[in-house]
Amino acid sequence: MQANSANKILSQAKELISREIKLCRTLRAMISVELEAIVLDGDMDALYDILERKDDIISQLQLLADGWRDLLSDAGIDTSNANNNFPEGFGKYLLTLYPNDAELPELIQESREIAESIIKAEDEAVYELDKLSSGLRGQMAARVHGRNAAASYARMGGSMI
Repeated sequence: MQANSANKILSQAKELISREIKLCRTLRAMISVELEAIVLDGDMDALYDILERKDDIISQLQLLADGWRDLLSDAGIDTSNANNNFPEGFGKYLLTLYPNDAELPELIQESREIAESIIKAEDEAVYELDKLSSGLRGQMAARVHGRNAAASYARMGGSMI
């Protein structure tokens, strides 16, 4: 790889990592709001709103992934089987290509940490949402049972007054 081309790829890679970190921080904050809506408020409207906003961020992350594919293609790296190309991860691969860059290791580490944080928080949100929905199912079942009992009572000639 020529020096200009290598510098361009490094610059673009740093830009993509920085954008990824920014989007992931936003996503992580949204997951916190989602957890608050689930656990503290049980606010389904707020929950639906945050889920829609999370979808927007996830779409932007997908576009970012497309940017990575373009960058790798420009660098002449075959992405058809990424696991074989980068058995220990693309970040480590970048570090082998640019071992003297001072900023790259920090960006890659930050990217990994925020990704791990998102996975952990999302698992917690799914768990809490499952608890909430289970509770709602229980409440609905109790109401249906109550309605059925009232209907049976009324059919038998009883009065609800």
